[in-house]
Amino acid sequence: MAKILLTGGSSFSGLWIAQALAGAGHQVTATVTRPKAAYQGLRAERVGRLESCAQVVFEAPIASPAFLELAKGGHDLLAHHAADIPNYRSASYDPVDGFVRNIAGFEPVLTAFAASGGRAVVATGTAFEAGEGGPEGGGLAISPYGLSKSLTNEALRHMARWRGLRFGKFVVAGPFGPWEEGRMVWSLMQRWFEGQAGVVRTPRYVRDNIPVPLLAQAYVGLAETLLAAAGPEERIARPSGFVGTQEAFARRLAAEMGPRLGLACEVDVLAQPELSEPLVRTNDEPCLGAGWDEGGFWDAYADYYRRIAAGGLLSAPA
Repeated sequence: MAKILLTGGSSFSGLWIAQALAGAGHQVTATVTRPKAAYQGLRAERVGRLESCAQVVFEAPIASPAFLELAKGGHDLLAHHAADIPNYRSASYDPVDGFVRNIAGFEPVLTAFAASGGRAVVATGTAFEAGEGGPEGGGLAISPYGLSKSLTNEALRHMARWRGLRFGKFVVAGPFGPWEEGRMVWSLMQRWFEGQAGVVRTPRYVRDNIPVPLLAQAYVGLAETLLAAAGPEERIARPSGFVGTQEAFARRLAAEMGPRLGLACEVDVLAQPELSEPLVRTNDEPCLGAGWDEGGFWDAYADYYRRIAAGGLLSAPA
């Protein structure tokens, strides 16, 4: 068992990572940035689930004295999954400002973490970063947000290694599954529950959509590999799921969810004459395979959307 200090546990993928780490026998302390009462709706439900698998510390952003005290607490692994990303989809997102916000407070935190016996740091990256997502795009970041993540993770890598810590980067492509909100599937589900065809606006893009339980298990694998290493190890994990066009993914989703939900789940594909992003952006370490209960995943996914639709939560913007 390792003691793991996790940031970003109240997010969709962060909750799954926390659950997977705890399920593997590790002791997880999860920090969140706001007081408990500030989390509402689905986010409050995620925080509740997080509390069932981890010790949750509220109001503890990385640059806070509270987080610095936690860094002195003898944890083995610092799992940095959080990111300060307001309006990250906007073309006007300031990558330098984002980098400054995301790196704030890390110098004293990593110093304290290493001094208290810390062994490794895992930073979450994205397939939209520079050098990720495959060869198309010339190694450039896909967006200002992707550039911000590139700068942040390279800085964390250096700061960790300067202190003798092992470093891992966990590259996230397109996770989907229960407890998500505001994603491509969300917008399709909104239309399907209204009895309308779901709209695919970027059907030509080839993307990597990975079931979130498999993403979380890959995270555990990276964390445990780093913790077991004997020397100054560096690792990158790039877990991959369903690779194909966004149109193909939408049709796969419709085929799985329609019978389970009793909905028509029709798909309306719009023309995509221009490509503002690289055509292909994927990871390269397949996670689909023997031993995965795919049917059980789709059942749970359908149950999730059935429940939130019945509760009126599906009306939130995608």
